[in-house]
Amino acid sequence: MGRRYSIDGQDTNTAATTILGLTSAATVRPRIFDLILGSDATPADNAAEYVLQRYTAAGTSTGVTPQALDPSDPAALASSGEAHTVEPTYTANAIMLQWAQNQRLTFRWVAAPMGEIILPATAANGVGIQVITVAGSAVNTNATIHYEE
Repeated sequence: MGRRYSIDGQDTNTAATTILGLTSAATVRPRIFDLILGSDATPADNAAEYVLQRYTAAGTSTGVTPQALDPSDPAALASSGEAHTVEPTYTANAIMLQWAQNQRLTFRWVAAPMGEIILPATAANGVGIQVITVAGSAVNTNATIHYEE
């Protein structure tokens, strides 16, 4: 069993915005096993469509330090970012998950055994939670990803 880490981030869910990205290192293949997305904004009937999509360049973002779920594990090799000012370079049609969500709900995806989403051991490659469409007002959105190295 590998070492497990948590990353979290937030951003306003405007269309074509990346909420949170996870980027591989050249020596590790992160495996995503849990993903949570919700909003801490005042409840309203706003909806949005999200994807978890592969990218080949991480873009520019505020760095997020992965936290070890077991405090005795070493620092993670993969990196993470939130609140992108330059979007990642997404791979066309490389969508790992797609879902629609009302702001009043929290979405959670947990991998079935052996069903984790695996990132390549290639520097700067990774996946991002990206907003595709927003129906209603854009709101603050929070995301958490648990992964294993």
